[in-house]
Amino acid sequence: MLEITNLTKKYDRNKGIFELNYSFEDGRIYALVGPNGAGKTTLIQMIAGISEPIEGEVKLDGQNTLSRKCKSRIGYALELSDNKTKQTILQFLNMVCDIKFGGKYKEDINSFLRDFELENDKNTRLSECSLGMKKKVGIIASFIGYPKLILLDEPTNGVDTTGLIVLKKHIENAKMHDCIIIVSSHVLDFVERVKDEIIFLKNGHIVAGKG
Repeated sequence: MLEITNLTKKYDRNKGIFELNYSFEDGRIYALVGPNGAGKTTLIQMIAGISEPIEGEVKLDGQNTLSRKCKSRIGYALELSDNKTKQTILQFLNMVCDIKFGGKYKEDINSFLRDFELENDKNTRLSECSLGMKKKVGIIASFIGYPKLILLDEPTNGVDTTGLIVLKKHIENAKMHDCIIIVSSHVLDFVERVKDEIIFLKNGHIVAGKG
């Protein structure tokens, strides 16, 4: 169970997230939708525990997501579009496994790379990858180990049709692993195909949620 309580982060009087309360159940896929500037990325970053709210809290099975102990239970793809590192795709994903899981799940990396058609590019430096390739790498990093909470912020950006089919497959696999999956996207036909529940966010407030 993921619970957000009185979650607030203001940038000015009218921008930010304002006193959000919501519960997310295990084994369900939530589509977070709303216009640009609604606060979707801000909310996801607070849920991921990489941005601290002014008020309120986010708890995953009773543990605050800001705590270091909670990080291995969260899959969240950092934005790699501006990444200038000399690391290759494989080195980056190995690093994710080392930092989050003490080296576990490295044996799963090649399977993910094959699925997302990156196996032949695994020794390519991230700085030399296209936007779509970087997006796929971030998605793989989110799914490794099928952590309890998987957060996908605009995962369809720059991803080709084959990649979207594979993404949908792994979202469904994560659901079978009893993960909580939150997908933020402006591509409504994609989220409609994968969601169990839609959460509409507008001006930092949840205006509707439905199954």
